[in-house]
Amino acid sequence: MEFVLSHKKFNAKRGSLVSTITGVLEHLSALYANIGEAKEKDGTWSLLESTPTCPTCNGIGTVIGDIDPSRMVATELSLKKGAVLLWAGTNCGPVVKIRELAKMIGINFERPLAEQDKRFTDILLYGYDKEPVTYVHKKKELRNYYRGCVFDLKYMRDAGTTSKGNLWAIKLFSRHDKCPNCTECLLEQERLVMGNSLSDVLRMPISESLLFLQKLRNCLDKQVLDNYCELINDLELRLSYLKKIGLKSLSAFDVRDLVNPKIG
Repeated sequence: MEFVLSHKKFNAKRGSLVSTITGVLEHLSALYANIGEAKEKDGTWSLLESTPTCPTCNGIGTVIGDIDPSRMVATELSLKKGAVLLWAGTNCGPVVKIRELAKMIGINFERPLAEQDKRFTDILLYGYDKEPVTYVHKKKELRNYYRGCVFDLKYMRDAGTTSKGNLWAIKLFSRHDKCPNCTECLLEQERLVMGNSLSDVLRMPISESLLFLQKLRNCLDKQVLDNYCELINDLELRLSYLKKIGLKSLSAFDVRDLVNPKIG
């Protein structure tokens, strides 16, 4: 069976960092949803269909929970490079406001947040109520308090947003709780590829998941590789880009600790 990508091919010059990371999550999930346990024969891996998995979580074992602030800021990056991952790659009102807020309180827009005042990370998440911020957006001068990206995401979620980008962000920046409908038996049947489950790969740092994908490409037999070549190519481009911009120590499932057990 040939796999057809349901999303546009990755282009580093277009789209936000959120959509890039979300694409990694969706493509890895699609890969595991379409292939089953791998078996080795003469050094080559052939992929077989596995047994049906839980319809609630599609075999991942987790479901979307409440918003998790620990995923929303990557302190390894500067504000200029997209440290506030909710707004990375955009120039919306909150981005302009954050830029002016940083000037107000002495934060360097071009230095990684990890090298600056650690309290600013909490401000980015939960807001700043000491004084309003004056900024210009769409040729209009505005002045109001910075509410924080946690508030912004909760507002979008509670308002029932139907925007695809907003729904991606809600999925990415929420906790992933244990699926209530998965039995231990179902979880034990989680699909494996080269000895790794989907959750194993999602917990790997970006650099390791990239190596896993490259190894997988080299081990697949020709028929399987032909079927999944486009998907694997797109995944490799996304992972290589995330590694290039400095996120190589992070995993594909979270933006800071990425599927650290404390999240669930």
